[in-house]
Parts: sequence; C-alpha cells; structure tokens
Amino acid sequence: MAADGLNRRHLWSRAAVCLLAACLLLTGCITESKTPQRAKPISMDQALDDHIQLGLSYIGQGNRKSARHHINKALEIDPRSPGAHNGLALLYQLEQETSLAEKHFKRAISLDRGFSRARNNYGVFLVQENRMEEAHEQFVRVVTDTDYGQRSMAFLNLGITASALGRDEEAVEAWSRAIALNPRLAAPYLELADYHFKAGDYPLAQRMLSAHDSLSRPSARSLWLGLRIEHQFGNRDAVASKGLALEKLYPYSSENLEYKQWQANGQKP
Repeated sequence: MAADGLNRRHLWSRAAVCLLAACLLLTGCITESKTPQRAKPISMDQALDDHIQLGLSYIGQGNRKSARHHINKALEIDPRSPGAHNGLALLYQLEQETSLAEKHFKRAISLDRGFSRARNNYGVFLVQENRMEEAHEQFVRVVTDTDYGQRSMAFLNLGITASALGRDEEAVEAWSRAIALNPRLAAPYLELADYHFKAGDYPLAQRMLSAHDSLSRPSARSLWLGLRIEHQFGNRDAVASKGLALEKLYPYSSENLEYKQWQANGQKP
C-alpha cells in the first residue's frame, strides 16, 4: 500500500499504513518506428520519483534490502527530497528503529509542511507508540488538506484517536466524514457500529454493522459485535451462527476468549 494511511484494543492494526505499490520502470520508453531510435533519457526528477516509488513498493513487500537500495538512490539524487525521507522513515518503522523513523518523518514534514502523506504516516507511527494526543494533532492537520487523496483514511484515523482520547462526539463526526468521502470504506462503519452498540442504540448499530459486512470479510471484532447485537434482539440462531464462525475462523483471538467467558456467564454481556 503507498503509505497512507486504528476496537481500542487493536489500535495499531486498525491504523495500519496503506502502501500503493506502483512499480515504475527505470528505463526510458522506446517508441516503435521504421527508423531505430534511442531510448529517451530519463530526467533526474523522473529518476527520483521512480526510486521513491520502487522503494515504497519494496517496503510493502517487506523486501528491506531492495527498498533501502532505491531510497538511498533517491537520496543521492536529492538529499532534501521529502518523499525519500518519508520512504526512509517507513523503512526504519518496518525495522522497528523508532528513533530513526521519527527523525525522518519529521525531516520529511519539515521539508514540505503540506506533505499530507508523510504527516498521516507520522500520525500512524505515533499511534503505534501510544502517543495519541500527538497523533491526533497530526490527523487534524491532514484532514484539512482537501486535495489529499487518502483524506477518508485520515478521517478514520482522526476518529480513532479522538475516541481513544475520550472525545466521542468528535470521533463520530470524523467517521461520518470518512463515509461521506468514501462510502465503500468499511472500517468507519464498524467503528460507528461499536459506538452505537455501547450507547445502547442497537438498531443503528445493526445498520452500521450490516453496511460494514457488505463491504468487508468478517473479522473477529465484527463477529463478536454482531453476536452481541443479535443477542439484544433475541435472535438465538444468529447468535449461534456468529459464535460458530468466530470459533472456527478466529479460535485464538481475544474476541473468541471473551465469547467463551460470555457464555460461561450465562450470555450476560
């Protein structure tokens, strides 16, 4: 995924960074013609962008050696490239070199204050470090960029950090904005379903969960939530079905453990 882009219990994975891998050839285009022609030379700007995109692609594949090669090549071309520093930060993040990752995220942002992709990635990094207030500040900045292509994901992340900080109204607004921007983004529906379930609005929770399930495969979290919603409506068959799916698909999940404990307590949430 190009890095763009958080149940509070699973905050890191929910904010997982999205890398859109675009493998760009580093050779010039050769145009077919009756007369043989030389390949067009690649500009330094194009070479820089190619190395950055290849570096991001290899990060997405977990190929650190190749990623480092291309990102270092990009930095040789332009040591002040925000994109190259963002790529290097992601590489260090992958290697769990947290201090170096933060250094290069900050460097990328300092070189281009409007670089929303790097700022969003830095926010995700801060969430992983459990620095929610700082992460929230970054996402607040990102969502103001109306030209940012992954703005819906930034609103999702903003809502998750706001929720973690106890700012429920802000969280609901952010998730609603995420859906408005991208109605096919599944995650904010699940966040809203969880919020409305905890608030006791079970019909609305069910509608939000149904929307999520129409867009995404069932997760341990969605099955556990759906099971409890169906329980509130007295739908025993649906409860049993979702419980069976949870046990079969996610036997070692924390949600399945909660389900077992829930059963042992006589199905009392």
